[in-house]
Amino acid sequence: MTNGQVADIHCTHISHDLVEVESPIGLQGSKKVKLELNAIHEGKQMLIKAICLPSADILNEHDKHYIKMKFGTISEAERDFIDQFVKMHS
Repeated sequence: MTNGQVADIHCTHISHDLVEVESPIGLQGSKKVKLELNAIHEGKQMLIKAICLPSADILNEHDKHYIKMKFGTISEAERDFIDQFVKMHS
């Protein structure tokens, strides 16, 4: 995910431009983060791979890092998958 470290994360929010995750490790000053997220919606699976630009890293009450990021580089197919998910859940 960041600085050569990989961590299992939990996605707490996702939209067309933004993703929020909970992670056991913090950003440690990283300006960009490689995100790989296994997404499932309506029986369809997609491995979303994106370069993200973090805007917040807050240690929460569960001793996890709440990390808010904007999508920097992401494919159109992955963005379409996210948009379909958001549309069905709003």
